[in-house]
Amino acid sequence: MNPDFIHVKEMEGTLLLSQTLRNHSCRVTTKEIILQRPHCTYQILFADIISILPHEVPSKSMLLPTPGNSVEKVPAYLAADYYKIRAEKIRIYNRSGVHETAETDFILPLHARFFPYVQKYSNLTAI
Repeated sequence: MNPDFIHVKEMEGTLLLSQTLRNHSCRVTTKEIILQRPHCTYQILFADIISILPHEVPSKSMLLPTPGNSVEKVPAYLAADYYKIRAEKIRIYNRSGVHETAETDFILPLHARFFPYVQKYSNLTAI
């Protein structure tokens, strides 16, 4: 595990699947999705997810939310498909503390093997 990842001490569920590639990590538990990158961790509870849709990433970078309703551009080199998650809120952990966003769209890479778990443990319906 990258020593620059911020550990989420209050993981809501039991870990089901984890994938780490370069400086990014994605975990799925029985209650949430956790995306980690150096110095910043995003926690999205299944209960807060409104929708998950496939998303085309036109460039080699993606925008991630930061505290204060701004975004940060980071490289998009993970070998996975990208999905747009609309959530009521996202919890962001960084070196300054824990912050929550209001309703927001979040684009992240997810491998297809994550979806059986997301479908089983969330209230979302696959179309």
